[in-house]
Amino acid sequence: MAGYTAFVAASVSQSLQNGRGELAAGEAALAGAERSADSASVGNVMIQLKRAEQDFTDARRRSSQDPALRVLGALPWSGSQVSASAHLGAIGADLSRAGEGAAVVALQVAALRKQYAGRPLTPDDLQTVLQQAQTIAASYKGSIKQIGEQLKVAHAERAQVTTTDLIPPLTHAYQEVDGALTQADTAFTRYQDVKAVLSDLLGVALSG
Repeated sequence: MAGYTAFVAASVSQSLQNGRGELAAGEAALAGAERSADSASVGNVMIQLKRAEQDFTDARRRSSQDPALRVLGALPWSGSQVSASAHLGAIGADLSRAGEGAAVVALQVAALRKQYAGRPLTPDDLQTVLQQAQTIAASYKGSIKQIGEQLKVAHAERAQVTTTDLIPPLTHAYQEVDGALTQADTAFTRYQDVKAVLSDLLGVALSG
C-alpha cells in the first residue's frame, strides 16, 4: 500500500509539473504568436494549453478520487498536502481554459493583423479594421466571457489554500501559479477589448 501511495503521489506530482510547464510555455508563446501574426503558431499554442488542461485535470482527479490518496487526505497534515494538490490541479486547469479562450480570439486577431502587416494604413483601411474588430468581438463574445469566468474560478480556488505548512515542492508550485494568475489577469483579459489589442499591434488608434 505504501508503495502504491508513493507511486500515485509521484504521478500526481508529475502531472502537475507537466501542466505547469505546458501552461508557462503556452502563455509565453501566445504573446509571441499574436505579434508574429502567425495563425499556425496560435494553433500550436492551443494544443499546448489543451495538454496543460489535461495534465492539471488528471492531477486533480487523482488527488481527489484515488483510494490511496483519499486515505492520506483523512489525516491532518497529509490531508492539507493532498487538498492543496487537488486545488492546484483545478487552478491550473482553469488557467489553461482561460488561455484556450484567449487563443481562440488571438487566432482571429493574428489573421486580421496579417492582412495589414508591413504597410501603412489608409483611412479606408482603418475603417475596415475597425469593422472587422467589432465583428471579431461580437463573434467571440463567448470566448472573451470565458476568459473572465475561468480566471474568477481560478482565484476562488486559490483563496482556499494557505501555503504556510505545505511541503517545499508544493509551495514552489503555488509561487509559480500565483505568478501565472497575475500574468493571466493582465494578459488574457486584454482580449475583452479587441480594438485595444489591434490598436496596440498595428500601432494605430482605432476609435468608434
